[in-house]
Amino acid sequence: MSSSRVFIATLVVTCICVVTSSRAQTVPPIVGTWKLNREKSQMPPVPAGWFDIRQYALRPDGYLVGLLVTSNDRGVHYLQFTAKSDGKDYPEYSDDLLADMIAAAKPTTRTYAETVIDEFTTAWTDKVNGKVVASGRKIVSKDRQTLTITVDGRSQVTVYDRQ
Repeated sequence: MSSSRVFIATLVVTCICVVTSSRAQTVPPIVGTWKLNREKSQMPPVPAGWFDIRQYALRPDGYLVGLLVTSNDRGVHYLQFTAKSDGKDYPEYSDDLLADMIAAAKPTTRTYAETVIDEFTTAWTDKVNGKVVASGRKIVSKDRQTLTITVDGRSQVTVYDRQ
């Protein structure tokens, strides 16, 4: 193979590597599945069999998809959002809200927003009809095995273990 062909082949491979690496996203440490650890959490007592599982996934377009699945005396419930960590409000849906929305042909009244504080911490805000109903922090431990969620103005702290 001539030296010009080797040079061109090397140049093509280098360009592909640069383009591929520039498109690669940094995966936030929150991405994964998390199960509530009631023993480590500071929260009111919950009934036997109650569970709380969170799953976060990163889409190729940079949107973070959050899914919360819980149970209570009425059954299993979910809450889902798809948002960027840019502080903007994004629609948030729950099983109860979605059923009402479909029946009434109306948009969701809930929104979710988050802003990156640092590599392991985000500030989050939940709103209903444009009014803040809850806000706090999501903090992933440096070893990426524990997720702690705080709620501003409340002593409740929920701790999750990576699954």
